[in-house]
Amino acid sequence: MRKLTLWAVVLVLALPGLAQIRVLVVDETQTLEESLRLVAAVRALRATGAFSFHAVSQFPTRRWTGEPFHVAVYIPAHGPYIWFCAPLEELLPPPVAEALAGLRGALAQAFFSLREVRGPGQDLYPLLLTLVLAARGYMGGP
Repeated sequence: MRKLTLWAVVLVLALPGLAQIRVLVVDETQTLEESLRLVAAVRALRATGAFSFHAVSQFPTRRWTGEPFHVAVYIPAHGPYIWFCAPLEELLPPPVAEALAGLRGALAQAFFSLREVRGPGQDLYPLLLTLVLAARGYMGGP
């Protein structure tokens, strides 16, 4: 928990003047332990003021008409991974890339030893999920 708080402090220092990054969380977890870990991570990150979260319990299948999200975190019911759906960090402005790296780090710390956080630069599946969410209007840029 101490490292999670450290990530939150790093995010506050890295994001002066930046608007909140909107995060879609698709939480299909079915165990109490994973749910509590996710709640702890979201609370710590929300306290920084750098992120706003919207959570759903199933992967979206309908078109989204609201404001698009900058990043999506998909936690399937089973498996060793958390899928981090975001634009490639090389294409983002430095403060946004740092914030997303902090978000990934906080998730990795919260789910340490249970799941590995994988993004578009590491695996094809989160890249495909990002494209699907973008086609349905869920993903947009900062």
